[in-house]
Amino acid sequence: MQPKDPVMGDRNHRAWVGPPDYYDRLGAVQFVTLLLLGLREDHLLLDIGCGSLRGGKFPLIYLSPDRYFGIEPEEWCLREGIKAELGSAVITLKRPKFSFNSDFDASQFDCQFDYIIAAGIFMHASKSQIANCLSSVSRSLAPNGIFVAAFLSGDTDSINADWSYPEVQYYKVSTLRSLAEHCGLNLFPIDAPHPLGHQWIVFTHGTERRHIEYHLGFDAFSWKKYLSRQLIMRGISPKSHEDYLRHDLNTVICVDDESVVPQAKLSSRKQ
Repeated sequence: MQPKDPVMGDRNHRAWVGPPDYYDRLGAVQFVTLLLLGLREDHLLLDIGCGSLRGGKFPLIYLSPDRYFGIEPEEWCLREGIKAELGSAVITLKRPKFSFNSDFDASQFDCQFDYIIAAGIFMHASKSQIANCLSSVSRSLAPNGIFVAAFLSGDTDSINADWSYPEVQYYKVSTLRSLAEHCGLNLFPIDAPHPLGHQWIVFTHGTERRHIEYHLGFDAFSWKKYLSRQLIMRGISPKSHEDYLRHDLNTVICVDDESVVPQAKLSSRKQ
């Protein structure tokens, strides 16, 4: 008899963390989402529920050594993932750190993270578990850090009081926002692809006014973004495209040219 292929929930390092057929796509999308939100090789990343490193293997390889951290209650799953997906040489080179707990507790790492991600938690967690996760995140997230999570959006909230897997749970955005605010976090829905139709959301500290783009696209890597960042690093505010057009217009019009509406002229120019 042919052995049956593993299915979601089986004790197999790929099946244990989701649909095995989607293992590669889910991991890749998770990493791309982090990149488009600004993850760079020198950042500190905490992966909550890192499992068999379905999504973690990409940033682990990408990040500089000592930059990747993971929390996973099922130690066997992580060990099997390292063996099957990465190998010991990568672990030796990159020196990731792991904690095996089910409380989302990152205190043993004794650092604050630029990015935290929970790609497979909220769709299986109870409301109290999500609240516990957000509370832990609020303590571990750097002042200007970003917490990225995925969930299943519903018209009502699931009432299951315990962790459910492979069964799923649904929540309203307003419910998650209320839980976040209680922990001093802001919630921002974002438009980013997910192979299973999950909704991505981003959290920042309530005191942080960092702008979060709603639609994530590859313009995050554009030349314009690079130039803007270089100006910001030098204490200069980048001009919008409109400002440049107005500047060019003002180089060719006369001061008393009444054919041009006043607001099209630079405010610093004498009228």
